[in-house]
Amino acid sequence: MALEEIRSPKQLLVEGKSGVAFFNALIRHLGLADVQIQDFGGKDDLRGFLNAFSLAPGFAAGVKSLGIVRDAESDARAARQSVLDSLAAARLPCPAQAEVFAGDRPKVGVLILPDACAPGMLETLCIQSVSGDPVWPCVEDYLRCVAEKAGHAPKPLDKARIQAFLASRERPGLLLGHAAQVGCFPWDNPAFERVKTFLRQM
Repeated sequence: MALEEIRSPKQLLVEGKSGVAFFNALIRHLGLADVQIQDFGGKDDLRGFLNAFSLAPGFAAGVKSLGIVRDAESDARAARQSVLDSLAAARLPCPAQAEVFAGDRPKVGVLILPDACAPGMLETLCIQSVSGDPVWPCVEDYLRCVAEKAGHAPKPLDKARIQAFLASRERPGLLLGHAAQVGCFPWDNPAFERVKTFLRQM
């Protein structure tokens, strides 16, 4: 992805346009006006993005805090190690603890979704926040029926689950990031506490 001009001392790198829209909504909810979000693309793009980002005008003098958010996908530990390897290649601080910032100018933190341990992605985190909704059993019944009739389940399943849930809202058809912006996810749900704590450390 193309680098944006560095306009804030706090930089948050996330995966894709949906990630940007989601975290913009959450940061706005938290009142963290001084955090700038950058889209680093997909998981395989992070190393190249960090190399270019660390050499960009304004980085050395202006960036005080750098947060990186990535999906665990099938292996949270491997995802975190991949981020650390990319940081090391760019000669940036590598935090020893998950979700804890380390280093100085910039201090660096890594957040692996949904919770630094389990497999999954941003959609998994959002599912955790809405699984108590009255329509959630309908979502599970629908996807169970799809798997039975089609002979296979959609993959990744959590993307299908969150889209089925969003189809139940008053305004169906929203993508995840837009859904976050219009209030489809309850920010006060405990599922988001780790993410909010991470963002407040920046």
